[in-house]
Amino acid sequence: MENNEHIKVLFERYLADECTPDQIRELIAHFNVSENNDTLRNLIAMHFESPELNHESTPGAVQEVYSRILDKVNFGEEVDSAPKLGYLLPLWSRIAAVWILLAVSCGITVYFFIRSMDNSISKTTAFGSSVKMQTEVTGIGERKKVTLEDGSVVWLNAKSKLTYPASFEKTSREVRLEGEAYFEVFRDVQRPFTVESGQVKTKVLGTSFNIQAYDADPAVAVTVLTGKVQVNTSESAIQIVRNQQVKYLNGNIYKEADIDAEAQIAWQNGKLQFRNLLLSDVIKTLERNYPVEITYNTSSSDCHVHADFDAETPIENVMEMLAVSLGGEVIKLGNAQYKLDGSCKNIRTNTNDVEE
Repeated sequence: MENNEHIKVLFERYLADECTPDQIRELIAHFNVSENNDTLRNLIAMHFESPELNHESTPGAVQEVYSRILDKVNFGEEVDSAPKLGYLLPLWSRIAAVWILLAVSCGITVYFFIRSMDNSISKTTAFGSSVKMQTEVTGIGERKKVTLEDGSVVWLNAKSKLTYPASFEKTSREVRLEGEAYFEVFRDVQRPFTVESGQVKTKVLGTSFNIQAYDADPAVAVTVLTGKVQVNTSESAIQIVRNQQVKYLNGNIYKEADIDAEAQIAWQNGKLQFRNLLLSDVIKTLERNYPVEITYNTSSSDCHVHADFDAETPIENVMEMLAVSLGGEVIKLGNAQYKLDGSCKNIRTNTNDVEE
């Protein structure tokens, strides 16, 4: 009993960053004795049985750790390099430290239950630095303004996600976008601003631009309103300026000039402006802005639409105007389900509350 209490004290001292290398060796040697398996299991269970954690996964988690340790014991390794914690950690980090200790001593892969932790904790990002990350998400029809630490402003469009650090690095500013956003980047020549969106990285010093990179769409589009932007892919790099756009599709990159950049960000002001867009793309936008499902004749998917809508316009009215332009009709199939039936025409639609 006295020996178990001693091991328990050593275990707690390690988590409090108070163990010497010799004491860590003593812990490892103790766990290597089969008679002490129950002690090991109990110590693991004790730290998983906190009220701060999700108890539903506790039994399985304990058994998972226990089994891996017993299956891959390798206590002959040097432990002087065992990770040491520079301060008294909160409970979830102390549990993670249990894993680190046992991983170093047993040669197993570190496995943290970080899904149950706060998503604002410090962690290693895809950009290669350990920083505190934050996330903003928008739902159907929702738009959100986000001000970054450097003063840059990002407007998120519907069904989008922005991941960014609470504080930027000294030499770079990097964020990740899924969906669509309009950026007004504060100029800082010492720290380039980079947006990662799928296979595309957009790099600027200070400018305003729009990026559309929805997972459901095969193309990524970058449009510049002011300044200059460099769009990088694994295949090439292209620079564009005001009213120019780059599209990346199926490994190919295209540059277009004379784009109506203002129309691209009309959504920021609650407007839906379509300039010579395919009907299929218009339908995707409508489904991101309204909680509806819209079907249409496949023969109409290549119709080009030139239309202005206010984002507050009822979806029934929007569908009726599109149907008239198609020379057909709109059929309501059920709750929030519509079908456009008609043939392709030169579609041009405007609502009364949007000026040309």
